[in-house]
Amino acid sequence: MEELKQKDKNYVQESIEFLVPFTKTLVSILSTTNLKKWDLQKEFKSLHLSNLSEKDGTMSSVTKVLDFNVDILYASTRNFILTIKGTLIYEGFCIIITNKGIVVNDNVSETFMPLAKDLKIGFLENYKNPYLVTEVFLNYRDNYK
Repeated sequence: MEELKQKDKNYVQESIEFLVPFTKTLVSILSTTNLKKWDLQKEFKSLHLSNLSEKDGTMSSVTKVLDFNVDILYASTRNFILTIKGTLIYEGFCIIITNKGIVVNDNVSETFMPLAKDLKIGFLENYKNPYLVTEVFLNYRDNYK
């Protein structure tokens, strides 16, 4: 049983090491002034985000990334909604970021999982601080297919 708990802790830590720099990178991209559609497409591609569509000047993307569903709605500089929802073992975990701020929850589904709370705590502990780009994030960016 203790071995299983340690595996869960390791998995949560690895998810935090991916999610914090991934989220910070997305917020940085979406907060860039005078961001052109081509630049947004290039940045999304480097993060393996697909399904970029445009309608009436608003761009959106819905992509599954590892254990998370990433939804982005981008209207203009500092006018965006970024939603990252946990799936599988992180069911119930959700980050919503706009130009006005951030909300992180661990119980946004009817069947939220216990690790969603651990992920929320770890994410919040690390997101507010300066956080280095991690090997986990770099491996994702360079090797994810």
